[in-house]
Amino acid sequence: MITETLELTVFACVVKHSSYAKAADELLLSPSGVSRIVSRLEERLGARLVQRTTRKLSLTEAGAAFHARTVQLLADLAEAEAEVRETALRPRGNLRVSAPVVFGQLYIGPLLDELLDAFPELSIDLSLTDRFVDLIDEGMDLAIRIGSLSDSRLIARRLCTNQRVLVASSSYLERRGFPRHPSELANHDCVLFTSFARPREWRLLGPEGPVSVSVSGHMASNNADVVTSAAKRGHGITVGATLVVGPALRSGELVRVLSDWEFENTAIFALYPSARQLSTKVRATVDFLAERLKDPPSWDRLLVGVPGFGQGVRSP
Repeated sequence: MITETLELTVFACVVKHSSYAKAADELLLSPSGVSRIVSRLEERLGARLVQRTTRKLSLTEAGAAFHARTVQLLADLAEAEAEVRETALRPRGNLRVSAPVVFGQLYIGPLLDELLDAFPELSIDLSLTDRFVDLIDEGMDLAIRIGSLSDSRLIARRLCTNQRVLVASSSYLERRGFPRHPSELANHDCVLFTSFARPREWRLLGPEGPVSVSVSGHMASNNADVVTSAAKRGHGITVGATLVVGPALRSGELVRVLSDWEFENTAIFALYPSARQLSTKVRATVDFLAERLKDPPSWDRLLVGVPGFGQGVRSP
């Protein structure tokens, strides 16, 4: 029968201390328990390993030879276990990630270099699409989503706030005038984002509480970049997430409209199929994104001092 690792560990500890009592203290065993284990080992080997006297404990010749071999075996075993644990804790392998097109281009893609530098054994397959992706059916490890969540099979971790505001070009506003109340939006050309559940009904929050207004216009798209570009060219007022319209607000290509009013904030989430057996690569990536995209997100911090944003951005 093969000698148990516990027996080798106890024997090595007894040799280290030349004492059953001290070995028992280190191993959190009783002295009698340590003695029984050593005796069991000796019985299995058919040789006495330890010479016991009333004053001291010493190794027999067989015990010294056995200890010389087994102490290296224990060291090798400890090193092997440490290597396996380190490997298991190290993010590695291919990670399949899904993200919305614009957000993925602007904010996820640029983070990948840093992510791969931090975890060199990781590889990333980033899929950018604005359609709904079923992570489980399509074999995705992780998805970034903006807005409300509906799939109860998924675990969600909130990353940051998604602030949405009304914007237009200065040329349009010079031509049509600044609206002073949301109700006036019905008389303006509006560029519609058709991925909203109700693209022609804008619900705004402001000093008077929530207000809903019906809007219309000559331009509409399900792509945030297209909508933003149309607004910059003077086609009308639109609603834009600050993560998309922020650069145009900073450059002056767009200005904020009705600065006391905005759409209800949503959030940006990282979603993954299950937390029960969450892989190291998913956990590490989610932690990385949560740190880089935490509130207030970088794109909102850049709006501090831009007309219509005062001295800061709204908290989540």
